[in-house]
Amino acid sequence: MIVVFGLAGIGALLGGGRAHAATTTTTPTTPSASVGGTLAVDGHPVPGVRVTASQGSTEVGRAVSDQRGAWRIRVPGPGTYKLALDVSTLPSGVRAERPELAEYRVFGSFAQSAGFTLTSAQSKTSGGQSRLDQLLNLFVSGIRFGLIVGLCSVGLSLIYGTTGLVNFAHGELVTFGALIAWLMNTMSSGPRLPLVLATIIAMIAAGVLGAGLELGLWRPLVRRRSGASGRMLVSIGLALVLRYIYQVIFKGAPRSYREYAAPSPVKIGPLQSPVRDYVIMAICLVMLLVVGAMLRQTRLGTAIRAVSDERDLSSASGINVAGVTLVVWISGAMLAALGGVMLGVGSQGVQWNMGFRLLLTMFAAIVLGGLGNPYGAMAGGLVVGVASQVGTYWLPSDLQFAIALVILILVLLVRPQGILGVRERIG
Repeated sequence: MIVVFGLAGIGALLGGGRAHAATTTTTPTTPSASVGGTLAVDGHPVPGVRVTASQGSTEVGRAVSDQRGAWRIRVPGPGTYKLALDVSTLPSGVRAERPELAEYRVFGSFAQSAGFTLTSAQSKTSGGQSRLDQLLNLFVSGIRFGLIVGLCSVGLSLIYGTTGLVNFAHGELVTFGALIAWLMNTMSSGPRLPLVLATIIAMIAAGVLGAGLELGLWRPLVRRRSGASGRMLVSIGLALVLRYIYQVIFKGAPRSYREYAAPSPVKIGPLQSPVRDYVIMAICLVMLLVVGAMLRQTRLGTAIRAVSDERDLSSASGINVAGVTLVVWISGAMLAALGGVMLGVGSQGVQWNMGFRLLLTMFAAIVLGGLGNPYGAMAGGLVVGVASQVGTYWLPSDLQFAIALVILILVLLVRPQGILGVRERIG
């Protein structure tokens, strides 16, 4: 309930809490209430594209993207608008996957960002890339996506290992982190922090949320001897509540962070990826290595592994099981939040259901790696990420997540305990 009222309060604050603030800025290029973004395809800006904003049948503003692909429209104030991209102004060979954002909510008197996804009909053949080069670039993209999945999945795996809970609300923690970072990064009359600081705040907020869920929901359910099935059903209900609170407050339009909206690709040999992607991979890899070292080299990590292996024996041995569980919830939520920000930066879009769309992929990663094994979650995330990205060379990108699930089925037919799981004797 604390989470529900807190998010509702954020919506009320953003909806009207800043409407009376005086504007003292001397830069007229950044209006107090506006929505904008950057149009890019394959890492290159797209200028000369017309974008309009309307309420009902009344157009309230329009803009044309400049040489950097940037556009911005001043709007009358808070409210719900329809943003439409004029497809007739797109260059030849470029199309918009979603040319209209029917319900884009502007919260208060600050600049906001909206995202239109543009694709090139000749993206696989442009630049004279050979088939091997294309596969190599997809492989690197798969590593990036796999590291993000692994980062999000580690917390889910640790929570399952220490509590036995299959937490269907973990995807909403991913979304929570991405949305909080977007709020902190985008407000012009508020913090408008750099993305690095916004990410830190998002991780702290997610850790507080994880602690609140453990202390206010899951721990009382355990005290009342609620079974694993009952707690799983509660997690499904919690996921639905949080997801649609996100939708009510933020609406369905994708949004983008202020930084890294249209990075230019950097060519390193046959690889063509923006620097942003390499930074994402480095951050995820470092965090996964830190988590692995913590689990192996610290007393807390030893306690977490002990509770995961044998909860009752750990309690009898003097380990504070309740304290370890609380730390796991906080850590898992913070890792999920970081993964959500990395996903929002990498995909150039923050949406209300982004965590839910990633949830089955996270489950595939932890089952593939071995249930309750955090190292398996890391390995499973890499396998799922690479397979799903490389598979799009032959199959439509819409089947990206289906490819990951097919790989999961095939691996489990050969090795039911997962990649790093341990075979158990039953009976």
